[in-house]
Amino acid sequence: MDPCLSGRTALVTGASGAIGAATARMLAEGGARVALHYNRSRDSVEALAAEPVFQSAGCCLVQADLTRPEEVEAMYDRMERDLGPADVLICNAGMLIETPVPMARMTLEQWNGTLTANLTASFLTLRRFLRGLEVSGVPDPSVVLIGSMSGVWGQPGHADYAAAKAAMVQGLTPTLKDEIVRIAPRGRVNAIAPGFVVTPMIRNKLQDAEAMRRVLQTASLRRFGQPEDIAAMATFLASNRLSGHVTGEVIRMAGGKEGRVLFDLDEIDLTAAG
Repeated sequence: MDPCLSGRTALVTGASGAIGAATARMLAEGGARVALHYNRSRDSVEALAAEPVFQSAGCCLVQADLTRPEEVEAMYDRMERDLGPADVLICNAGMLIETPVPMARMTLEQWNGTLTANLTASFLTLRRFLRGLEVSGVPDPSVVLIGSMSGVWGQPGHADYAAAKAAMVQGLTPTLKDEIVRIAPRGRVNAIAPGFVVTPMIRNKLQDAEAMRRVLQTASLRRFGQPEDIAAMATFLASNRLSGHVTGEVIRMAGGKEGRVLFDLDEIDLTAAG
């Protein structure tokens, strides 16, 4: 179905990553003008912007360290100058330290760094988006936060990341869906909580075939998510035509996975299990 995004301006943070790039591409295919955000990976975003779909729909590149308020402000100023004010925001940028670290061994530096890169960066991006709506008067904006099932199930060894994503999907989403309508009467805020998605961020894990089989042990579909799976849902939620009466929802995209396998079979002692 046509998402009818012509005339809309979308900002996709983290467009240099796999999910961000796939989402930006689908939004452009739906007719949206897209601001492609990056921090350090300009080459990736330049290659993305060179694709024909962006040439026809319209796009611009915007660089910012999203943890710095002045750079967030400059990012929005550049987008508004080149494409107009944003009425769609895909809040996708984030980071995960791939090596597991139990909380007992985690440094305060890692904890603060992960929360800043994921949660504070989202706060600054969302705050400026809302302030922009106060000026532009767009009546029906849409915000999509890209969270993680780590924020729902938790993730041993990644308490910092799980806490940041839990705040996004369980705290920010329901709060903002009530705040945005005070500014834009038909504004909507939703979140996506992906499970295991094949992206470069987890490239090392993908090399461990046995670990990957364990990941799929409780997944109904017995396959990993692809960036395009998340992009399709983000485009659906961005579209007022397709999801105009959906707000405050957290869409779990984990292929039917019910949880995490915590122990291998040889670690289970039935004699001690009651």
